[in-house]
Amino acid sequence: MSRSHQDRVAVVTGAAGALGSHFARRLAAEGCHVAIADVAPADEVVAQIDALGRKAYAEVCDLSDARAVRRFAGAVLERFGRCDILVNNAAYMPLVPLAELTLEEFRRFEAINVEAPLLLAQALSPDMARRGYGRIVQIASSTVGNPMSGFTAYITTKMAGIGLVRALAAELGPKGIAVNAIAPGLTRTPSSEKNLPPELFEAVRQQQLVKRTEEPEDLCGVLAFLTSEEAGMLAGQVLYVDGGTVF
Repeated sequence: MSRSHQDRVAVVTGAAGALGSHFARRLAAEGCHVAIADVAPADEVVAQIDALGRKAYAEVCDLSDARAVRRFAGAVLERFGRCDILVNNAAYMPLVPLAELTLEEFRRFEAINVEAPLLLAQALSPDMARRGYGRIVQIASSTVGNPMSGFTAYITTKMAGIGLVRALAAELGPKGIAVNAIAPGLTRTPSSEKNLPPELFEAVRQQQLVKRTEEPEDLCGVLAFLTSEEAGMLAGQVLYVDGGTVF
C-alpha cells in the first residue's frame, strides 16, 4: 500500500464496471477511499472496496445531467469531508458514422465526455486547493492521434477533453493540483467487446509495437503513479498507454 495514497479520497466516474472498476479497486488497494458515479449500480465494486478495508460510496448518476453531476460532487464532500483525487473515466463511445450523427447525439457525447469532467473539476478542485494538494486524471484516448472511421463525435470530444486537461493544469497547477491525462489504446473490456467488431481488435493489435490486446491492468499502474505524491511535477501531460500505436 502506498503511503502517498493512504486515506486519500478518490472520485472515479464510470466505475460500475469495465475499465473504471479496475481503477476504483486499484486506488482502494493503494489506500484510497473511493466514491463512484455511474449510470449503472456499482454494488459489486463497493463490496470489493469494502473488503479491502476502505470506505466506498456509489451513486447512480447520469453524467449527461449537469444538476446530477453537481449533486454527486456535493454528496462526496459531505460524506467524506474532502476530495484528493478525481479520475474522469466515464465515456460515451458508441460507433456512429458521420452520416447518422445527429446534433442531439453529438451533444450527449459532449455532455458526458467534456462537460461532466469540467463540472466535477469545478466542484471538487476548491477543496483540493484549500489543502494545497490534488490530482485530476482525464481518461483520454489514443484515437486522437490515430483516428478511425465512425468515431467522429468520440474523437472530437476526447480531443476537447485533452484541451480541458491543459487548461485546468495551467489554472490549478499553482494551487498544488496536478492535472494530466492517460490515453489508452483499444482496451479489452466487456463493453468494448460487446460494442466493437472483433476484427477491429485484430487491426489495432497489428498497428501496435506491442503485439497483444491491451487489458485494463495495463493502465492501473500508470493511474496509481499519476495520482500519487510522486507525480507532483507532471502537469498538462497526455501519457499514451497504447502499446506503441501513437509514437
